[in-house]
Amino acid sequence: MTLQQRLLANLKNPWVLAHLILAGVYLVFVLVGDWAKRKEGSYDAFEFFGGTGFGILGVAVGVALCLLALMRFAGYSKVLPGLGVEQLTLALGVFATVNIFAFVFGWLPVLPVKKDPAGTGWALVAAYWPASFIPQLGILTVARTLPNKGIKPLSVVDRTAVSLLALVAAVGVVVFPFTTWLKVGALKLSTFDGRNECAEMGDICIDTLGKGASGPRLGYLLLIIGLVVGVAALMRLRPKGLAEPGPNMLLSHCLFGMGLTAFLVPLAMIITTTQNEAIEAGIGLWLSLVSGALMIAVSVYENYRRGAKGA
Repeated sequence: MTLQQRLLANLKNPWVLAHLILAGVYLVFVLVGDWAKRKEGSYDAFEFFGGTGFGILGVAVGVALCLLALMRFAGYSKVLPGLGVEQLTLALGVFATVNIFAFVFGWLPVLPVKKDPAGTGWALVAAYWPASFIPQLGILTVARTLPNKGIKPLSVVDRTAVSLLALVAAVGVVVFPFTTWLKVGALKLSTFDGRNECAEMGDICIDTLGKGASGPRLGYLLLIIGLVVGVAALMRLRPKGLAEPGPNMLLSHCLFGMGLTAFLVPLAMIITTTQNEAIEAGIGLWLSLVSGALMIAVSVYENYRRGAKGA
């Protein structure tokens, strides 16, 4: 089929149109809406007192989802070796949803301005609706796609190596959030830290709604990801391994999705630290980023070794 024929055919495909509409609506809301509101005003995705790193990544993910929707509309499915429009849409859709929760519960209440707690901006409330539907749409469309054939099983040596590397990455994702993620002057904060004092540094006050200084509340999110990946890695070390979810959604695709979130959440915090000189990234934050990157690298390697095909 020619490009024009594929475009005309997809105009009648409700799944393709739904993907395009949801991605476009999500991008508009995160780009033009207010991410945080305070007594002195509202702040958008790119401002330090607004979306900061989470807002910047939210917009970037929105652009990526729109590009994937346009690729699907034009009839293209392969994006990267072993990763197609369907798998990437599902992984990015999950992060788009998690990113909203990570910002609202993990960062927004931690950083008042002069002890002025921030409220949730309307962009997050509006963007949550399309963001939460994109992963559901991804699951449905992956299930409807014709099964890929010719995918090779991993050898025992490769399966052991992949499982051990995934286990190492999972341990890092679990452990490093307990170490220093943020440094504000002499104050060092992990994702599980709570203090009785408030550290005022110029125009900011690291505080948790008046209940004591706290690091970004992202530890439990990463703890869940690390535990799931770790248990799956241990199960894959068994002689019979672990059953695949399906031919179009391999264990490596699931690991890629988990790793993407485990990588982008610390990246959002690192971007945040670059927007204010009073806040520095701690060693734990960098090591968490590396752990997420290792998960992604392991999944890409497994896709390559198995000859996985994008859907």
